[in-house]
Amino acid sequence: MRKFIRSLYKKAGVILSVCMLSASLSGCASKDNILKPYEPMGASQETGSAASPTVAKEAIKRLDGVSENTLLIKPDSEYDSTRISAGQALLVNITSGEVLLSKQSLAAIPAGNYTKLFAACVVLQNETGMDQSISISQDTYNLSGDLVRCKFKKDDVFTVRDLLYASLLYCANDAVVALSSSRPGGSISSFLKEMNALSDSMNLKSTWFSNVYGYPTGGVKHETTLLDVYSVIRELIDKYPEFTEIIGKQFYYCTYMNSKNEPVSASWSSSLPYFNSEETYELPEQLILVGGICEPASSKPTQIFCLFRDVYGTQYIALLAGCTSYEDCFEQMQNLVTYIPAIY
Repeated sequence: MRKFIRSLYKKAGVILSVCMLSASLSGCASKDNILKPYEPMGASQETGSAASPTVAKEAIKRLDGVSENTLLIKPDSEYDSTRISAGQALLVNITSGEVLLSKQSLAAIPAGNYTKLFAACVVLQNETGMDQSISISQDTYNLSGDLVRCKFKKDDVFTVRDLLYASLLYCANDAVVALSSSRPGGSISSFLKEMNALSDSMNLKSTWFSNVYGYPTGGVKHETTLLDVYSVIRELIDKYPEFTEIIGKQFYYCTYMNSKNEPVSASWSSSLPYFNSEETYELPEQLILVGGICEPASSKPTQIFCLFRDVYGTQYIALLAGCTSYEDCFEQMQNLVTYIPAIY
């Protein structure tokens, strides 16, 4: 009798595995819908309160042959996204591992500003010293138009830290090019290969880059999905505290050396108006904005990512893509957080 029961369990596991791979019309999910979340983030540096390590078991669908902590993103029809007009949205309680909302989170989107997250991950995982000096190369100096944010000049000397702040906080394309073109023994092309190798190593099948900064180049494939972006954000949050520190700043000030070896001051501000008291965008008082990035106002469609913590210490990642404008990004983000049960 026991052997018979065991055989039934094994058969059930095989059937479910096949179901996940085939994504049949009976409601089974594709294996690409499965995300293995990382462990909850540790104590907050700001408050000292630790995120609860308890996983909300009722929010996790258990599957035979799959870790009990595996998160299954359900079909869009099972989420109420009526308040979200953006093309794609993803809201995850990263303390419990629960997906609160998913709208086309597996759909291919232009990588855009999210490219800078992967570039930052490559820089940080190679353990490059944050105080290492980088001289602005001809590659960066030759950028023009919308690609120029910081207006670097050839032979200006910054640190890796300065350029990471410019890239992530200020969303500067020229800062990413500076980081990628100045690696010891490397080049922009080799850095690009590292970015694509990173997505391969993380099993992000839907992500591919054709440049290091995010702007599309003549119809060449340069895309990702919100689920893949979520994965690299978790990698950055869990392994590199510098990342959370950078995206959580309102301003960054630095002193660099110009080509004449003279000290010059520079400053970059956050792309999130939530940090600016003069803006009218407001978040619920129960939510604390830990940090995030937004595509510059000149880019359409626009993308935004925010990391939140509520008053109970629970942490959330919120991502949007396909917003119609810079302003729409923040209006949609305000709508997205209304799907947090503890807030509304």
